[in-house]
Amino acid sequence: MKTDVLSTVRQVTLYLLILMTGLYGGLHFAGVMAPVTNKMSVTAYISYWQIVDGYMGQRMPIFGVIFLGLFVLNLLLFIKQWKTIVFWIIFLSLVLLLSDMALTGKQQIPINQFIQSVDANNLTSEQLTTIEGMKKQAEENFGSRDILSIGSFILLSMTPFLLLRKRLSKE
Repeated sequence: MKTDVLSTVRQVTLYLLILMTGLYGGLHFAGVMAPVTNKMSVTAYISYWQIVDGYMGQRMPIFGVIFLGLFVLNLLLFIKQWKTIVFWIIFLSLVLLLSDMALTGKQQIPINQFIQSVDANNLTSEQLTTIEGMKKQAEENFGSRDILSIGSFILLSMTPFLLLRKRLSKE
């Protein structure tokens, strides 16, 4: 009975983790499917990014804490199965998320902060030149982040099938 409850808790928390990873990967997939910022002028990009970052800057820290919590909870629930591929997929996906967070903190947040600090309607030529370089860097940052988030979702999406395969092989 205790094993059944633990198994159910594992399944539910893994499902929630896959759901969160899918939402996050979906955000990045939308950018891959419609890379609109690549087509924007610097001035259009500034106005657009101030709006997007205004929303995301408030929501992503909360999303990130929940995301990390789900990873930790899943790793704890699967720790006794540390020799299984499912445990290592969860661990690798956490490493991908932490890599994304490190890249964001080190490279993207300073760009966001600078863009938030300018008046989009009164830009100097120096600010335009600076932001043009930042825009290129942000596009590179998001290219890397797209790979990390979508890769994590693909990996975690395999885990239910691996768990089912393991269960079927025991029967």
